[in-house]
Amino acid sequence: MLMTSVRVRAFAAVAAISALTGGLVVAGVASAAPGCKVDYVVQNKWQGGFTGNVTITNLGDPVDGWALRWSFPGSERFGQGWNATFSASGASVTASNVDWNRSIPTGGTASFGFNGTMTGDAVGVPATFTLNGTTCTGGTVPTTTSSTSTSTTTTTTTTGGGTPQCSTSPVNPNASVQARKLLCYVQSQYGNHIISGQQESTWIGGPDYEINHIRNNTGKYPAIRALDFGDSKDLAPRAVAWWNAGGIPMIGYHMGAPTKPDTYEGTQMQVSINAVLTPGTAEYQSFMQRLDQAAAMLQQLENAGAAVIWRPFHEAGGTWFWWSKEGGGQYNRLWNFMFNYFTRTKGLDNLVWLHGYNGQPQASFYPGKSVVDIGGADTYAGNGNYDPLNAMYNSVRNIVGSTLPIALHENGPIPDPDRLQSTGTRWVLFGTWHGNHLTVSNSIAHLQKVYNHSYVVTRDELPNLR
Repeated sequence: MLMTSVRVRAFAAVAAISALTGGLVVAGVASAAPGCKVDYVVQNKWQGGFTGNVTITNLGDPVDGWALRWSFPGSERFGQGWNATFSASGASVTASNVDWNRSIPTGGTASFGFNGTMTGDAVGVPATFTLNGTTCTGGTVPTTTSSTSTSTTTTTTTTGGGTPQCSTSPVNPNASVQARKLLCYVQSQYGNHIISGQQESTWIGGPDYEINHIRNNTGKYPAIRALDFGDSKDLAPRAVAWWNAGGIPMIGYHMGAPTKPDTYEGTQMQVSINAVLTPGTAEYQSFMQRLDQAAAMLQQLENAGAAVIWRPFHEAGGTWFWWSKEGGGQYNRLWNFMFNYFTRTKGLDNLVWLHGYNGQPQASFYPGKSVVDIGGADTYAGNGNYDPLNAMYNSVRNIVGSTLPIALHENGPIPDPDRLQSTGTRWVLFGTWHGNHLTVSNSIAHLQKVYNHSYVVTRDELPNLR
């Protein structure tokens, strides 16, 4: 919290289909010239789910209002979508325009996307589409290509359940199937949705106090349950239960300065990082004991088949926590030490590594893309201030680049989903802090808007990541 054996290739599977019609009929246009094209692209795929992007190209007279219909050929089913209004029944799906893309001029396009589910590894391509009631009957030409824009070939060993396939490679080359699925899913949402998250407390009304507040007032559960090893050493069963219920655990650690109390107060005490990283010192011994305790907790989750968004040494660059008090160079030494110890020595392969800045991101506190899966930053705006925090988002993006998903890893007021979209502020997830940061900083009306908004992913809308 802020004080103020299967060898696989990682890929972006693209299954494209084009359909040309000789008889497009558009409502409201009495003598429309025919012609349309539909491009259907499966952009990401993981075990049990996929992301589809659809582009309609109008080759005829201008269209004012549209509805595109199709049926999936197999087990595929619609889950959630964006940039259109959707209805689905079984394999049949209808995507209709929203206000801002209802008009398609001659030669113009309208695009939307969606997440779907399926059984098995194959994603079928719809054979036909109808636009405003007229079937596009041109030939279908499915193709598959591989993307190399954001990843390289990786090798992993699966342990059952298949291997997710997407264009994102985890920074841990030995990442588990579940960790790969989780990272693939987060990447698929970047720029398309924001994944909801809520930090638990254990001392207000029990560890479900915040979760129940959201559920009772919105009818939804957050997709992410955020926990902290500094607050609760017995969090593993709750994290596993959340995973088994279809959610995502995100775990941080307010670690006390080594040799100082392992409490929130201890996080603000001074310690020499040189001493912390020098074998034989009392600081090193204390640090290793705490790393081992955290690793044992994370190992419980891995043993249960659960992946974790791991959020250590958060609010990088702030002057309040011991890990940032000595500057970016020393901070990065700590990050790399933990990363190497957890992944290589401890063999923790279920972690997706989230690096979180404070509200004023500094490039010197970035340990680098080779050890970070998700970027981030946080700040606590005033009660009822639902600003999208665009400037802070752009500050992180300027440091980590355009391909790494960026999280609002802690917040008080939840940014307004409509303003996130209108400003192009692409936070991939939010993590509302506990207590009053949820119940006072956010009105009930705002929570209801957020948790029932098409742009916000709730737990019931997650694919099967297990």
